[in-house]
Amino acid sequence: MQDKSFYEEFSDGVKFFFNQYFKIDLSENLFTFFEIVSWIAILFVIDFVLRAGILPLLKKLKNFTENDWLKFLYSNKVFISTIHLIPISFALSMNQILFKDDGNVYIIVQRITELISLIVFTQLVFRVINTTIDVYNEENSYTTIGVRTFGQMLKFIITFFSIISGIMILFTVDKNTIITVLGALTAAVLLIFRDAIFGFVSGLQISYSRIVKVGDWITISKGDMEGIVKEININLVKIEKFDKSIATVPTVDLVSSQVTNHMAMLATGTRQIKRSVSFNVNSFQFCNEEMLDRFEDITLIHKYIQQKRQEITLFNQDIENSDLDINGKNLTNIGVFRIYVEHYLKSLKTVSQKDPIIVKQLPVSPLGMPLEIGCFTTSASNLEFERIQSDIFDHLLTACRKFDLEIMQSISLSDIKNYNIKS
Repeated sequence: MQDKSFYEEFSDGVKFFFNQYFKIDLSENLFTFFEIVSWIAILFVIDFVLRAGILPLLKKLKNFTENDWLKFLYSNKVFISTIHLIPISFALSMNQILFKDDGNVYIIVQRITELISLIVFTQLVFRVINTTIDVYNEENSYTTIGVRTFGQMLKFIITFFSIISGIMILFTVDKNTIITVLGALTAAVLLIFRDAIFGFVSGLQISYSRIVKVGDWITISKGDMEGIVKEININLVKIEKFDKSIATVPTVDLVSSQVTNHMAMLATGTRQIKRSVSFNVNSFQFCNEEMLDRFEDITLIHKYIQQKRQEITLFNQDIENSDLDINGKNLTNIGVFRIYVEHYLKSLKTVSQKDPIIVKQLPVSPLGMPLEIGCFTTSASNLEFERIQSDIFDHLLTACRKFDLEIMQSISLSDIKNYNIKS
């Protein structure tokens, strides 16, 4: 007679115990069910004991070392997934011993165990990928975009092959059959993952060319969108606009559209003002003596007017009919105002004197002649920049009246009333 194994003796002992003391006759099916439940309970106990013994030690080590990798491995529950694999691996090796007498039960239990191990292993890989992304997010460099994009693409690939593996485990489909079906469905698969593939390639291009990173202030020409980059994923880029709303654009747009990154400007601590004011050309005129007397009282151009008066007097001495404005050399009110604007900008502490200050005329249009002001403020922050720019144009829009200049604008009701009064 062949000796019974420990497991067989234990099983017979359990059956005898229930029959002797509880008068319960455990049939084969009921005993198998009890056996499976007991086995699951044992695995849960093993998992619980391992977590209770290992996790507190890892937590103390994390707090002691303050290592970023250890911190994110712990917070992303990588160690928990790793511990889960220990009882699952134990179950895979013991199932054949426990259920060898019942082939059907063994097949079902083994398939379920393999499926659970696949899910847990996939979860472990996902958590390792998330940990890697979190570590590089702490650096917030251009490499972060490449790591995040590659990690998310890797998740797509792992998910796809995990589903295929799960189908093979549950339905015992041959891998050659799966490969044949996938080959036939290649076009459909590429169509499904088209956006993910484009996003993956775009993410690598962004990382390699260092176009933008999280936290950058950018402007995208497509859709005229401006704001702070909050997140760059494989498919979408999240941008927080200045009104605190969140806008999303495809990652591909950062490569295919014109993107202006304002971070280089912020790094210099200056920001450019480039704005124009259109004047009515009918208000342009040569300056007479009365006008020059008034302009000479303006402190910023006092010396300029005196110098020009002397130059004009000397130049016009040999000019016939110099009393006629068009003959000889004369100043114009728009020209004097342009010089005034230059001196005014150079007198401001809020305007950078190290950078170019340009005041120039633009081509005349039906809307008048634009006078463009170009300079750089000493602050790059939005609030300070807008305040400086507003102060400058508040002054210039008012000061131009002292030079008998008219600003072009749509006719208002007050303009019509004033015209009627003058008439």
